[in-house]
Amino acid sequence: MKNVVIIYGAKSCEHDISIITACLARGYFANHCVYGVYLDKDNVAYLIPNDYTPAAHVKEIFKNKVVFLTGERALGIMRRNRICKKINIDVAVNCCHGAHGEDGTAAAICGLLNVPFVGSDITSSAIAMDKILTKRVLQSLDMPVVNGFEADVQTAEQLEELSKGYKYPLIVKPNTLGSSIGVELCRNLDELTEGVYRALKYDGRVLVEEALTDFTELNCAAMRTDNAAVVSRVDVPVTANDLLTFEDKYIESSAESAENNVNKISRLVSEQVQALTRSIYEKLGYGGVIRVDYLYDNVTDKLYVNEINSIPGSLAYGLFSDRYAISQYGDMLIKQAEEDYAKTAMLTTTFNSSVLSGGTGAKRRKR
Repeated sequence: MKNVVIIYGAKSCEHDISIITACLARGYFANHCVYGVYLDKDNVAYLIPNDYTPAAHVKEIFKNKVVFLTGERALGIMRRNRICKKINIDVAVNCCHGAHGEDGTAAAICGLLNVPFVGSDITSSAIAMDKILTKRVLQSLDMPVVNGFEADVQTAEQLEELSKGYKYPLIVKPNTLGSSIGVELCRNLDELTEGVYRALKYDGRVLVEEALTDFTELNCAAMRTDNAAVVSRVDVPVTANDLLTFEDKYIESSAESAENNVNKISRLVSEQVQALTRSIYEKLGYGGVIRVDYLYDNVTDKLYVNEINSIPGSLAYGLFSDRYAISQYGDMLIKQAEEDYAKTAMLTTTFNSSVLSGGTGAKRRKR
């Protein structure tokens, strides 16, 4: 049995979804001793009992502040501004969606703690978090992406010029947000201008892309076991709206079954999605579990990579539930984290020099 610390919450527009993911993730690690570290909306860390429901996070006043003891592989529980108790950490699990977690921040904290970490490293997390950077990286790998351009506060007044050559409708997306927050469908220049300025309230940069008019959204997850990437089944999320909304993802349910959704996908397209997902996971160096979202153009029969989620909702267990039991899934994630940590631990991280002692190896500045 290991001490598993689940980190979640944080100062992010996806704060509430992170709480839901963390509460579900407790079940994945039920074979171990689980500690929940909740970051409130000011990034203050608290130790949370495992029986807390998502709703309890709204009603309760948290008392048990904790601090991350870097280098010690431990949490410190605070009492009157002093550490009264330490909890050793065997494995940390990142359940923070969005900023201050999914962007690589949680990975950095775990690096300082020197603990195995369920999740992706700083670099791959940062790529997934930044939609514009994701598009550039995918293009460099000759992976299919929808045509688009970027805008910011300085260029927002030049949208008529920037949008030349692009076909309406266009989709506006805040660059580093997820869960469909701030995403708008724009059918003309006026709507585009309004949409960009609204999106800039959430993020300093905005991605604008051509919208497909007849398309199917597809999801596929990837993780690693026995040093090989494995991909999930392909799923089709359902929406009655022009775009998949926040409510579609997390609140409303559909009567249409997953089996019927999957039947919409041809075997060829499904295999293409799985191959791309595996390639993205391996080539961009992801860890833990990721979910890649795709758009399939029903008119042109073309597939596009839409975005990469380095911390998917519920850690994407639903996409693997036909293959692994809940506790088995958690144990696989822990094993992968420990294997990744062992590889990193073998690297040389020190270099002896005489620079600080002023020896012969130090260059002296001329005055």
